[in-house]
Amino acid sequence: MATSVGFIGVGNMGNPMALNVLKAGFPMTVFDLNPKAMANLVDAGARRAASAREVVDGVEIVLTSLPASPDVEAMYLDAGGLVERANPETILIDLSSVLPSTPRKIEPRAIARGVHFLEAPVSGGVSGAQAGTLAIMVGGDAQALKRAEPVLRPIGPNIFHVGPVGAGNTVKAINNMMASVNSLAMMEGLVLGVKAGLDPMTIYEVVKASSGGSKALERIPRALVPRKFEPGFKVALMNKDLETFNTIAKELHVPVSFSNVAQRYQQAAMAAGLADHDTSAAVLIIERLAASQVSKGDPK
Repeated sequence: MATSVGFIGVGNMGNPMALNVLKAGFPMTVFDLNPKAMANLVDAGARRAASAREVVDGVEIVLTSLPASPDVEAMYLDAGGLVERANPETILIDLSSVLPSTPRKIEPRAIARGVHFLEAPVSGGVSGAQAGTLAIMVGGDAQALKRAEPVLRPIGPNIFHVGPVGAGNTVKAINNMMASVNSLAMMEGLVLGVKAGLDPMTIYEVVKASSGGSKALERIPRALVPRKFEPGFKVALMNKDLETFNTIAKELHVPVSFSNVAQRYQQAAMAAGLADHDTSAAVLIIERLAASQVSKGDPK
């Protein structure tokens, strides 16, 4: 009999992840504070729960995808929360991107109740969640992960056990810092090139075939030239993840520079009303400062 799964938090990222797990044949119970977010999952065969507590009552594995550390800590650690409510041997897996201190608070409480807890932040954005190609960075007990792997595999094939709890969110913060810095460097170069009279797609083709090539370049034909900034990974979320990276750096006394510059761009984008746009929208800030535009057309 297939493992029973609960999924709490089925927004932009959680919904496609939950749908892929459901399509893989796992019976699922779902809950979100927004009833409309659950509709497509219920139509696909999931059971709608009236509360998060109801989700955890009758399932073997619970997945959560929540906005930030305060939400995760409240969900898991408050009176009547997931840790207190879960049956012994239940595996609780948090897919959220949070401060490493958050899973470190949750795990000992879970162990004390005979419950397993894993942190499993993901990378790949909404498109990766939809395609089931996310990278999953797991911190926690290896045996619990082995039991949970069949449920995680529909979310993404690249499942990495990176160490104890806290390690997963540390790796995630490193990844997102590097992705943000890489993308912003590409945008600065692109805007400079366009102001110098170069065609943006010429820059794309040349750099793609040269040593400056990276995944960030694909934003040029996908978002920057067509001016498409619908959220895949929101500016506000990248700002949060950069704050996490900078917090870890301060705690460990590691001097960092590029992450601070990247966060200032995200904060400028938020101040300009772009918090809910895709992180590619940071190019609009660079364009305004440079008095140049990558291509014509209003942002969408």
